[in-house]
Amino acid sequence: MKLAIVIPTYNEAETIPSLIKELFEKIKQLVEKLDVLIIDDSSPDGTADIVRELGGKYDKITVIQRAKKMGLGAAYKEGFRYILDKLDSELIVQMDADHSHQPSEIPNMLEKIKNFDYLIASRHVEGSDIVGWGIGRKATHSVAGAIAKACAKIEINDSTSGFRMFKKKTLERIDFDKIRSDGFAFQIEVLYQLKQLGMKGLEVPTVFVNRTEGSSKMGSSEMMQFITMCISYIGRK
Repeated sequence: MKLAIVIPTYNEAETIPSLIKELFEKIKQLVEKLDVLIIDDSSPDGTADIVRELGGKYDKITVIQRAKKMGLGAAYKEGFRYILDKLDSELIVQMDADHSHQPSEIPNMLEKIKNFDYLIASRHVEGSDIVGWGIGRKATHSVAGAIAKACAKIEINDSTSGFRMFKKKTLERIDFDKIRSDGFAFQIEVLYQLKQLGMKGLEVPTVFVNRTEGSSKMGSSEMMQFITMCISYIGRK
């Protein structure tokens, strides 16, 4: 099995070395081929340069450095297109660079995806846990997820999860030109398309760990884009 992992970065110099080390030590031995693709939005802290140096130690690391900060959704679109055009990967994982997503969960995802088109590492299924969030943060996240699920009429409980696995044939059917969100709302737009295509997904348990290094990239513009996206789905079938 050939696996590609897409990781968007912006100022992740503190976290990306240990994440890449863990991926190559724990995951490479489980697959025939492992490609790690970093999409960096010209991080001022030198994230892209650090990853390029790691490329001398770990094989199959690609860095795409963009001219400016363009958003999470835009990064994933560029990363997915690169994989579909340039690599022979059979499975594709998307994950964050801040250690909120655990590489140790990827083996279970590799096993579970066999009968599905895509997987979501979900914070809202039995066996999951969220480490480092207070009651208020958990409540806000639950409400936002419920709103997205209702507006987009999707069955996935954790619609904003950024830890996912896709079969190549699944990504090939997504029309990325129709996805308008360049931020976190991208996650929901992808699920909406997958539902329209009749794709079969599965939510698997995850332990989500709130970042302890660096800073969150979620801002007010992201929230406005999320709200606008949800409103746009009202009335659609």
